[in-house]
Amino acid sequence: MNHATSHSDAHVTVGRWIGTYVVPADSAARQEIQERIDRVVGERLRENCGSCLEQFLNVADPAVWRIRNLALNFSVETGFSDPDEVARSWGRRLAADIHFVVERAEQSDSVLRFPSAAAFVAQFILDLATDRAWGKWYYEEFEDLRALSHSQAICAALLRDHLLPSDVILHLASGGRLETVLKALNDGDARTIYDSCFESVAGASTDGGLEKWTGIVLELWNAAPLRAASQDENRFRDALRLFGRTLAQFPVAQGDTRLKTVIGGLLDLRRVLSFVQSASLIDSLIKKVACGDFPAATELAAAAGASDPIAALSFFAERMQGDAHWGAQAVAVILGDSQQGKYLTSKTWSEGQSFLSSFGSIFLLGPSLQSLRFDEVANAAAEPCESPEKTAAIVRHLTALKCLGQIRFMESADDPALRLFSGFEGHSFRQALESMDARQLNLAGAYEVLLRTLVDPEEFHDPCLFAELASLPKGNTAFILRDLAHDEWLDIAPVSGTESEVAGVVQASLQRFSRVCGRECRALFLSESLASLAGFSRLSHIAGRVTVFHPSDDSIQCLLAGQLGLTREQLANRINASEKHYPFFCFPHIWPDREFDPVLDGTFSLIARAALKHFARKLSGFEASGPEHLYQNFLLGLSEVRNSDQRLEVRLPASPLSVILRMAGLQEQKYVATWLKGSEVCLLPPQE
Repeated sequence: MNHATSHSDAHVTVGRWIGTYVVPADSAARQEIQERIDRVVGERLRENCGSCLEQFLNVADPAVWRIRNLALNFSVETGFSDPDEVARSWGRRLAADIHFVVERAEQSDSVLRFPSAAAFVAQFILDLATDRAWGKWYYEEFEDLRALSHSQAICAALLRDHLLPSDVILHLASGGRLETVLKALNDGDARTIYDSCFESVAGASTDGGLEKWTGIVLELWNAAPLRAASQDENRFRDALRLFGRTLAQFPVAQGDTRLKTVIGGLLDLRRVLSFVQSASLIDSLIKKVACGDFPAATELAAAAGASDPIAALSFFAERMQGDAHWGAQAVAVILGDSQQGKYLTSKTWSEGQSFLSSFGSIFLLGPSLQSLRFDEVANAAAEPCESPEKTAAIVRHLTALKCLGQIRFMESADDPALRLFSGFEGHSFRQALESMDARQLNLAGAYEVLLRTLVDPEEFHDPCLFAELASLPKGNTAFILRDLAHDEWLDIAPVSGTESEVAGVVQASLQRFSRVCGRECRALFLSESLASLAGFSRLSHIAGRVTVFHPSDDSIQCLLAGQLGLTREQLANRINASEKHYPFFCFPHIWPDREFDPVLDGTFSLIARAALKHFARKLSGFEASGPEHLYQNFLLGLSEVRNSDQRLEVRLPASPLSVILRMAGLQEQKYVATWLKGSEVCLLPPQE
């Protein structure tokens, strides 16, 4: 049974009506009664139920309900003479029961609600892509697609008449589930879907306004690189990726054919550039396009093997408008996901070769890491391993990644600038990290080297420490020990189990501190999460005074702020810093199928945090800034790294607050990092 109103697309469909008629035993006209009731149900009930639902429900509500069954009992005189009255009575009953289910809004295995038709179809194709769709009762309307391949069925479901494919793409992209569906599509079906997203809506023309969408797409592409650039085998899946990302941020882009022109132009340009394997040739091509020497640029691309490069280079020229610097930045984004430069090492890097990287600003942190004996920490950790030099490079690379933040791990893990900075030369950092057995590392020795660097005995006359617990994803917890006076994190350790076991972790941490510092902790403040440990005698034996810090206790706040020479506000910010900032550094679940060793994670989170804190202290007014704030304002942007006369030249990005770096004298530093085997690093200011 189906009902569609004249005011909206709202409709009610009954997939199957099963009726059991109970009539008096002495009734002589059973067959006739059945036929009359069948006609009421088949010819009149649909319309009457629909009319009542229009009164009960909001027909503008886009929600889709799936109700597995409704069991109703109707009664009627066997000799009824007015079938319309019966249909009206039964229609009201059926509509009332449907209304009751919707109003109660209680979902179960038999009652499901989807916020819109797009959400319903999105869930179906998501289940289809993960091979979980067939057999579910609420997908009966798609049974005609069962004989198709997953890719064909997804395409067919998206192209049904009542649906805008772009609505479904928007729903999937907004929920972070588009990638799962794209993996189930072949590129031919992806093309059909992509084209239909622009045919369904009368969007804007391609005349003018392309600059805005070009900037937006490049920004989104740079934030999350796609895949290794190749010729065309995944072109339309990549087009859907970029389209989905743009829709998620700018829903107004639905149907705008200017966006289609931009995505197509950028992917065409990537195809052409993928043939040009040399950074110097790419640089030459950019300059030729910028100065208007279009024939020479076309000839260069064709000589490299690119077929029909004219349209792509014309698009590039129109967007560049003679600005070679913009062109270089755009190319860096487009090729940022390619293999070019990914496995660059000091052995394979020729004189004069350069590349662009979104993470070259890691070299700004080199002096800070050097002051923290970065190389000694890594070497101490790797010393027991079979290949200590390779293992040390892996943990250096891990530390560099932590300095950039865990949300950027996937896109920066194999970045060529990070590889040159850390000295990691493996094929894949993930594979290297997974193959490394953390149990073989000397993490205790590495930690002691770092702690001796962080704790200067001459400055730690009366240590005042703060102990707390920080929550991590999936219910995990870490213990953090901090020196409040110098704003240093001194220890990070996983905790679990009983209160006594947690107390043991705290005790061991304090004992390590005392052994390195050479003196007892004068005052230990416990966060409220550790308040139950205040009475443990073994803590009082290694700390002069144990006090629970209650944020609402004004007397304790005033006492501690006075001891540290801080205002109440400064103290509150310092106390709350770990809860806000620790997630930036920790990598407990960077891969859904593998857990990270918590001791390894904590040890190198400490040195990454210390490096950023050391860096922040060089920037007047930013000493208390959090790691993400530092990244967004000082490390964000495209850098150029060049091999010049046996040294690394790093042209720093034009970050939002690069003027502060210039004022602090950090943009034109030179240093020799011990782990780079004597290579001098020369930092250069951004190009004007």
